[in-house]
Amino acid sequence: MPHVLAPHVAGAEIEDSGQKVVLHPQETTIVTRSGEKHRRDFTLGRFCAHAALAQLGGAGGAIGRGGNGAPVWPAGFSGSITHTAGYAAALVARTSCFLSLGVDAERVGGIGDNLMPRLFDTAERALLADLTEERRKLVATILFSAKEATFKALNPVTGKKLSFPDIHVELAETIFRATCGSQEVAGNFAVGGDLVLTSAFLPAP
Repeated sequence: MPHVLAPHVAGAEIEDSGQKVVLHPQETTIVTRSGEKHRRDFTLGRFCAHAALAQLGGAGGAIGRGGNGAPVWPAGFSGSITHTAGYAAALVARTSCFLSLGVDAERVGGIGDNLMPRLFDTAERALLADLTEERRKLVATILFSAKEATFKALNPVTGKKLSFPDIHVELAETIFRATCGSQEVAGNFAVGGDLVLTSAFLPAP
């Protein structure tokens, strides 16, 4: 988690070992009709979100869910939540520092060659085509995760529906730059085993 943070951003993560994690009472109503897996993912994500908020002095209230499914953060805070198989994480910042954030976690290998035309632009597909199969799986996962984090950061601000080929990502070391039209978003990524974690940031003006 430290590798994808930025100054003034708090983060929390959890590996799911079946440990007991309790939702805020007002959050339980959000997943009353959900299946067991979704409830577990939701609970782990909210646990991380509350832990990150606590680092910035924002703990206490429930984190609701908006009409688009995104978390509703307490006034004065922005953030993002992610979960994948056996893992969840959240990032939080004050809106005086960041208008919005995006975080995404993915397991390597979920992006098959058949999905690439729907997810990546021409330049990204050309980059992937030159890689070995093992390397292509990793880089495709990083690109996809970076686009997901970028979407999460942009959508609350622009309100626009974006398709992944509209977001172009360039990777360098452990950082990335994403462009979508006139918008530019900076981000970080980290790889640990088969887990890819990315973060994207829109600073306050």
